[in-house]
Amino acid sequence: MLSKPTSDQMIIGIARDLREQVLPHLTDQPAVVVMGMIDQILRNLSVRVANEIEWMHEEVAAIAAVAGRDPGSPQSLQLQHVVEWYGSVSRWLSAGIEAAYATGDQAEINKWRALIEARSAHEQAIMGSLDLVGRG
Repeated sequence: MLSKPTSDQMIIGIARDLREQVLPHLTDQPAVVVMGMIDQILRNLSVRVANEIEWMHEEVAAIAAVAGRDPGSPQSLQLQHVVEWYGSVSRWLSAGIEAAYATGDQAEINKWRALIEARSAHEQAIMGSLDLVGRG
């Protein structure tokens, strides 16, 4: 047992307990499927909570570099403040993509597209293991 578990460790522990303590006692197939989906969501959520703030900081730095702007800093490291900061800088991404496509500058389009691909990679790290539980 961990004396000071992180949020992701607690979520993994809950998922493990449900899988090992509850799932073996379920006989109703729809309940088994629901338990499988809950397990998967909890495992994906554990990855997200362990990395979300870091990913947002990395993406903000990358967007700011391409935009040539200073992103400043979030008000604090509380998730809500980081998400607000991330959202404001993400608007630069949208504007940059629109401007690049409006001018037709392929080099600019490629720079902004690379940022979208990096964002997708983070999302894939969270959702990439999505299985169709009970679907075949």
